[in-house]
Amino acid sequence: MIYQMHFVKGLLHPALSRYQLKEAEAVTRFGPSLFLLYAVSLLVYGVGAYYGLGSESISKELTKLTPGEYEAAKMLFLYGKLAAGAVFPSLFFFGASLVYWMLLDISYIKIVIVQMIVFSLYLLEKLLLVPISIFLNVNQDANPFSFGVISQHFTSNEYLIHLFGNITLFQLTMIALSCYYLKFLSEKSRLIVWLSVALVFIITWTAGAFLAYLDVSVIL
Repeated sequence: MIYQMHFVKGLLHPALSRYQLKEAEAVTRFGPSLFLLYAVSLLVYGVGAYYGLGSESISKELTKLTPGEYEAAKMLFLYGKLAAGAVFPSLFFFGASLVYWMLLDISYIKIVIVQMIVFSLYLLEKLLLVPISIFLNVNQDANPFSFGVISQHFTSNEYLIHLFGNITLFQLTMIALSCYYLKFLSEKSRLIVWLSVALVFIITWTAGAFLAYLDVSVIL
């Protein structure tokens, strides 16, 4: 059987998609699909950077910078966001897949395909957040899909607020979808699959919260 890569089918008809993927001996449209995800990721991150989303730390330094330094900081911020738009999907597609491959004993290429389907949910969330962030002037901690706002009622710890700000309804759906596919493709127990997926997402959340806590853009 030949599996034809299709994100909509993977999201809307996961039962059919995972069965075809398990039985597949070859994959088509993999390269164009991968290129499309990278292109959309770069576009979303680039548009966000253009409108200054996530540049709060630079804005705080506005009074301390000369006009030239401020423009240079904005350009570095844009380049950094574009780099993130390429690096993050690479880590998600290939780095996380390596972890699953080692723990779950599934064909590496099939795991990457699952990751690509799941990542399309992440891009959907980012696309929705761009107009919300622009018109409502909210940052990641105030993401209406995340637990960041709720966490601020229970703690003033900045790291914890950033951490819960990274945990969104879309991310939880991504976890569920990942487990749905991987537990069907793997002969490992359901518990091992859930723990493997949880490990990857916990690492992602904690790393994202740590970078936000450090306010790395101030380094510019």
